[in-house]
Amino acid sequence: MKLWKPVVSALASIMVLGLTGCGSDNSEKVSNSDSSSLKGKTITVGSWKGTEAEVTTWDKLLNDFEKTSGIHVKKKIYNDYETQLQTDLVGGTAPDVFYVDAFLSPSLSEKGVLEPLDKYISGTKDFEKNDFFSPAFNAFKGSDNKQYGIPKDYSTLGLYYNEKLLKDAGLSSENIPATSEELPAFLQQLKDKLPKGVVPALTTSELARHMFLLQTEGTKITDSKGYAVLSKDDQLKNLQPLVDAYKNGLVKRAADLGQGWSGDSFGAGKAAIMIEGNWAIAHLKQNFPGVKFGTKEVPTIGGKKGSMMFTVSYAMNSQSQQKAASWEFIKYVTGKTGMKTWAEGAGVLPSRQSVADAINIKNDTLKAPFLAAGSYATPWQQGDTLSIVAREYNNLLPAALKGDLTLKEAMKKAEDAANKDIKTQLNK
Repeated sequence: MKLWKPVVSALASIMVLGLTGCGSDNSEKVSNSDSSSLKGKTITVGSWKGTEAEVTTWDKLLNDFEKTSGIHVKKKIYNDYETQLQTDLVGGTAPDVFYVDAFLSPSLSEKGVLEPLDKYISGTKDFEKNDFFSPAFNAFKGSDNKQYGIPKDYSTLGLYYNEKLLKDAGLSSENIPATSEELPAFLQQLKDKLPKGVVPALTTSELARHMFLLQTEGTKITDSKGYAVLSKDDQLKNLQPLVDAYKNGLVKRAADLGQGWSGDSFGAGKAAIMIEGNWAIAHLKQNFPGVKFGTKEVPTIGGKKGSMMFTVSYAMNSQSQQKAASWEFIKYVTGKTGMKTWAEGAGVLPSRQSVADAINIKNDTLKAPFLAAGSYATPWQQGDTLSIVAREYNNLLPAALKGDLTLKEAMKKAEDAANKDIKTQLNK
């Protein structure tokens, strides 16, 4: 999976203008039982480029599918996913199958761009949908409870620690608390023993990293109509410790340290601890090979485990003229054989539990905490207004961190600003 970045929802707001009439006849009869009749068919599959390992494994995966099925695959690589996919969907030239980030799935499914996959799943022997980590699988359910994508892999958040910095402070990973309630005291203890210029921990000011904190007590960050909910007492209670820790110098942002990402600050030895995605493992190994580090699950909040999940699916174009062949592809690459090829080669976390077991990730000490979070993490998805809510949260939280506003004031301002735009969007 590529290093996760938010997808701007402007794509979803205009991508389907002019879709009516740009597609062709969708009368193809779908059959899940006789794939031999599909030999010689050609489908187009859209993806983004990804890492070098992903590119190599992607080619192998497509070749394996072609040999197994007799169906030909034309690749379409998006260098600018948002803009190029938008253009293709509006023009009726989008691939038969393409990647869809969970963040974008609600908007696309609401607009009718994605084909519901329920009838294909139910018609497929041994699909075993319960084999998928449920947060990843359910991230692609629409508001109509239909399935609009099958997750290919996922990423979660975990806690990273610098072994040398802890050791020099007379501490070890065993001293890191498993609960967020105990964490501030530990960070204060650590702060007093770190070299000058090194901070105990790193944070961000992004909703994409904090959404699970705000929703721990059950209050969602949007209501049933899509309006922002950011200033409830239970939400503020779980976010306030982060603000307090920042004010006390226990945590800093990468930007405060002159860098653009926590992974680089951590790798440069400017912090002893960070909470970041599993994609940072490869980054640290490649760019900071001298740094010895370990990982743990994110500390619990109120006795509840929490993390964020970023996941991408294979989805089918509702305008595709090769739906049966497209499903054969989705079925293969999200099946046990295809997913094992992808997970091993690309070094990602597979969305099927059986594949994770087959490649023994639970015994990989660095990846195991991220794998564990697959069963309980909160997907980065919350309807089709999430981008607006995230924008205002990201704009206003720094004011609370710096003390320019109280947390309640900042979140109320973010909520009000988001809802003003959401009201305009919903009334269009």
